[in-house]
Amino acid sequence: MRKNVFYSISLIALIAFGFLGCSEEENEKTNSENLLEKGLFVLCEGLDGMNNSSLNYFKSSSNEVIDLFNEVNGQSLGDLANDLIEKDDKLFIAMKNSACINVVNKSNGKLIKRIPIVDNSGRNRMPSRMCSSSNKVFLCCVDGSVVEINAKALNIERIALAGRNPEAICYLNNKLYVSNSGGLDWNTSIGYDRTVSVIDAYSMQEIKKIDVGLNPAFIKPLGENKVGVLIKGNYADIKGKFVIIDALTDEVEQEEEIAMSNFDVLDNSIIYTNFDWTTFLPSIKKWDFTSGETFFSSSEIVSSISSPYGVNVSKENNEVYITDAKDYASSGEVYVFDLNGNFKYSFSTGINPSIVISNK
Repeated sequence: MRKNVFYSISLIALIAFGFLGCSEEENEKTNSENLLEKGLFVLCEGLDGMNNSSLNYFKSSSNEVIDLFNEVNGQSLGDLANDLIEKDDKLFIAMKNSACINVVNKSNGKLIKRIPIVDNSGRNRMPSRMCSSSNKVFLCCVDGSVVEINAKALNIERIALAGRNPEAICYLNNKLYVSNSGGLDWNTSIGYDRTVSVIDAYSMQEIKKIDVGLNPAFIKPLGENKVGVLIKGNYADIKGKFVIIDALTDEVEQEEEIAMSNFDVLDNSIIYTNFDWTTFLPSIKKWDFTSGETFFSSSEIVSSISSPYGVNVSKENNEVYITDAKDYASSGEVYVFDLNGNFKYSFSTGINPSIVISNK
């Protein structure tokens, strides 16, 4: 899990604001009203148990940052925002402690619906991360479940089972790849998991587990038939690495000893961040997984990044967004680079910014 800290189950925020949202009809009426200008959505995780997650919006014309969700909806986003994806002009926001998915109109920031993510006993499944297909949104949860959501009707359709404490999920070739971190068992005799579950998206059944190494974390499609997995290890004698899975055979194709904290994909490369605890210096690099070439930003601005956290590539804007969590307790910052690693600008955000999505 992020910072490898697994948060305790908390439904306090869920009880506080419930699952009330506006209907699709109400939201459609406001589609043409108060439309957002060109800018960037920034998801800020907030602090565990403090109900202070936020969806910020950076206005490109004025360089102004607003707490969008709070201003538009007059209520808190919830407790511990874990992921943000865009689908069909909507934003889906996974709230770990608040046990829900917030669905937001991308045009104006208006809440459309809160989808409860609880089990049959009403317990929080602890939503982790999401991906999507043509008409579905898939969510992996810390309790081991994978939830299928109809992206149009905004209701849960089916639930599958993966491994222990899934960290992330991606979709490729009608299959779901789920990284099972086992992070809740890190200090027990069981220890971390080391597998990626392969789930058939048609049947929503697990068809295979792939051994990829200790403590798999972020996972993303690298191209037509490849999946990349960041392996974190145990932070001591077993170091991290980057693993490439052949999506045709569902076998490990390549392993590279690359220290990284997060990554995103750009064509045949990944752009990744790391923090060297020996030199206390951050780095932002680009690794071509076809040629092995490594390069990216040599900008002096990189040294001013305290805690590189999120990495997001926008080919639409030809930009790379690196989020800085600073001290993990106060305001963060987003640094914007072009695709060649040249620094463009930065702006302050809420607490623990993690994901950036461009708008228009």
